[in-house]
Amino acid sequence: MTSAALERLRSSGALLDAVVGSMSDVVFVLDRECRYYGIWGSWLERHGLTAHDYIGKTCAEVWGEEDAAFFDEVHGRVFAGETVVFERWFEMPWGPVYYQSTLSPLVDGGEVIGVCGIRRDLTDLKRAEDAVRRQKEYATSLVECANVMVVGLDLSGRVRVFNQVAEEVTGYAASDVLGEDWFELVVPRERFPQVWGAFERLHVRDDDDERWPRSTRRCWETPILTRSGEERIVEWMESEVPDPDRETDVICFGVDVTDSRERQRMLEHMATHDPLTGLPNRRSFESALGRACARAQRGTVSAVLFIDVDDFKLCNDQHGHAFGDAVLTEIARVMELQVREPDIVARIGGDEFAALLEGATVAEAEAVAARMREGVARMAGQRGIDLDLSVGVMGVDASVGYEPVLTGADTAMYAAKRSGAGVVVYEPEST
Repeated sequence: MTSAALERLRSSGALLDAVVGSMSDVVFVLDRECRYYGIWGSWLERHGLTAHDYIGKTCAEVWGEEDAAFFDEVHGRVFAGETVVFERWFEMPWGPVYYQSTLSPLVDGGEVIGVCGIRRDLTDLKRAEDAVRRQKEYATSLVECANVMVVGLDLSGRVRVFNQVAEEVTGYAASDVLGEDWFELVVPRERFPQVWGAFERLHVRDDDDERWPRSTRRCWETPILTRSGEERIVEWMESEVPDPDRETDVICFGVDVTDSRERQRMLEHMATHDPLTGLPNRRSFESALGRACARAQRGTVSAVLFIDVDDFKLCNDQHGHAFGDAVLTEIARVMELQVREPDIVARIGGDEFAALLEGATVAEAEAVAARMREGVARMAGQRGIDLDLSVGVMGVDASVGYEPVLTGADTAMYAAKRSGAGVVVYEPEST
């Protein structure tokens, strides 16, 4: 039945008219004066139009005089033998429409007698493209305007996204790093092997393992090396995108916390150290002593020295407080030279100091005290003053607790001061 109908249309010469009239695209012909000679397509009927609304009118009359120059230029190119394709917004009675037009020379006997055109409505597609573009521009704007580093990496560690803040922190332009290995560039393996190991542990996976989480979020802190060679500390929040075919596998938001970490370190140091000598303060010493007493219960002995600078008030009165402060600082350095790396020398107030000697016996502590006295006496002599130390020594073992150690060392120090013996060892009473 269908074939018979097509045959009837072909034999009557109406097949072409039926095809063109059924098309959703608009097919039209312009004469040499660029007036519409014919126009076909179901588009006319959909919008309540007929061919008579166009026949005999120029494009400028149909689409607006403000477009006359544009159409003159396009038609001139077509009459010169060129096929022209263009896309353009037009204002129609039912609203703005985005058309793609293809105009070709209409040739008869080698002569161009008009223009043959096809116009396609791309409004929905254009609006969808514009929406995607706006979303992409918005996302790009968010990345660029974010007040944090934004670094996108694939799972091999190559950079796919790099925003302005990342440029400012690292000193690298985006053009320098896109496609480059982030870790080779700013976290070189030989300098930061622990960062490489952490990244590999986080991201190595078995693609066939269904237990592997398809979306993860992590926070961590790493050092980076800037282009100038400066080391900075960055705190990251990292998310892994779940689509395995993505271009960016890991998106990282980073904050440069170098300065805040340094301020934090300084505040912690100020809270635990003496501002004049730089030694640990009483609070730090007492914390360390508490840990030593706990270790003593497990069999690791230590020794404590309580130290007083004899006649320091007289030095202050004769030479002034600035001189006295300088002397205290030198005393601190002399005492530090007499202990090992894990040991602690602290200033616990005024001209009083203390030392905690890890793993030392009482006899070893007495030897350290003697060297401290010799060093201070030598330094004082060089300054033309007379100073000595009174030192109380007490051993820390499983038989004594925290408070008895403090009391015993303090008692021994005052005994040394009263007797002039220099060094006195406190002997706990047997129970």
